Amino acid sequence: MVARLWRSFAASLLALFLTAALWTGPAYAASDPAHWGDASAELWMVYHVVQRYHVNGADLDAFLEGAVRGGLDALGDPYTEYLGPQDYQSFLDSVDGNLTGIGVYLEKVGDYITIVRPIRSSPAEAAGLRAGDRIVAADGVSLVGESIEKTQQLVRGEPGTKVVLTIERPDEGRRFDVTITRAFIHVPQVDYRMLEDGIGYLELSGFGQQAAEEFFAAVAELKEAGATRLVLDLRYNSGGWVASALEIAEAYVPAGEPIMFEITRDERRVYRSEGSPLGLPTAVLVSEYTASAAEILAGAVQDYGTGVLIGTQTFGKGTVQELVDLPGGGAVKVTTAEYLTGRQRRVHQVGLTPDLVVEPYQPPVHLQTPLVADRVMTTGHVGLDVLGLQERLALLGYRTDRDGYFKGQTTLAVLQFARDHGLNEVPMVDKAFVEALNAAVAAKLAAAEWPDTQLEAAIRYLKEK
Repeated sequence: MVARLWRSFAASLLALFLTAALWTGPAYAASDPAHWGDASAELWMVYHVVQRYHVNGADLDAFLEGAVRGGLDALGDPYTEYLGPQDYQSFLDSVDGNLTGIGVYLEKVGDYITIVRPIRSSPAEAAGLRAGDRIVAADGVSLVGESIEKTQQLVRGEPGTKVVLTIERPDEGRRFDVTITRAFIHVPQVDYRMLEDGIGYLELSGFGQQAAEEFFAAVAELKEAGATRLVLDLRYNSGGWVASALEIAEAYVPAGEPIMFEITRDERRVYRSEGSPLGLPTAVLVSEYTASAAEILAGAVQDYGTGVLIGTQTFGKGTVQELVDLPGGGAVKVTTAEYLTGRQRRVHQVGLTPDLVVEPYQPPVHLQTPLVADRVMTTGHVGLDVLGLQERLALLGYRTDRDGYFKGQTTLAVLQFARDHGLNEVPMVDKAFVEALNAAVAAKLAAAEWPDTQLEAAIRYLKEK
């Protein structure tokens, strides 16, 4: 089935490309030549006014690209966008798990581009970068307040070239530069291992062109290793090629049954399974980051009861985009349809509700907030600030009271912490002590192996099957 889908996808792109080629003149003009002429004249008039009178002039290429992006923004659809040639290639590479760069997953936290985690065996991992590190500059260009896209443009590059990153590590309270040599990186779409009692675990992180092949190969190896039940982790899968999701979904949808309905402006298409069920009781882990093609797969499992969804409500992206090549090497990613699950459930802006709702474990929120002390604490002091001190010392493994009184065991814990961190060995908590304590707590929280409550729930469910 997947070959047919890829051919269909390619044909639709070809048809769209031919339409785009005509769009530059006759196709639009034939439908409304007066309106096209007026709009074109207005655009050029604005450009010439800016070019002649603006203090900095106007760059024609930048002006026209801005006009294109502005026009697409006016649709109010965040998934329809213009991709310049470089962005287009980066998009294709990222979907298929092919990267040239240092190998990190990024997110924006406040004004900072923050490393979620380095990719296994990547240059970033070899350089010692870790989760929570902030990339504040690349080759001397500040990235504070900038987008992830700009960060990617500066960090990515040809294999063998070097980039100097300025890293801020909050848990150590320091900044440092690190030089990393870029490399070609392929990120596998699957990660799998055996758990306990014949339960296999398979994380599917995306739907590149090789995702289905990697999925079925992993399942075969897990079965060979003795797996009789499966945890399928889609919690951080934000989508990819629809064809790959449909091919994998055939493992959970009986032959002849619909996997997905696609509603376009002109027609209603149905995609039916031509496969056979996998035959493994499956628990599918989902979260608010499970989106798009991942929701097609999760929805298929839930529709036909061939597995159970465990976790939290999914993202709710139920639209399909196609890529339309442009003559200049860029593309328009345009929303062409909305999809429904095989049981005709709407996903867009709704998401999927798990069969078993399990929230992820959160470490104590108050310990994630740095301790603030408005006074120098010492023996005999009483208060909530002393209690906060005690709780943080206890988290770090120091034996202390937890009653808000600075005495006895608390005094000994403070002295031991000061000794361990090169501070003055006096029973006093001053600014230097608080800074060291906050850095130690942040490091502990970042490195801790917190319980995975959702995976634990999936294992309990499968043991009962």
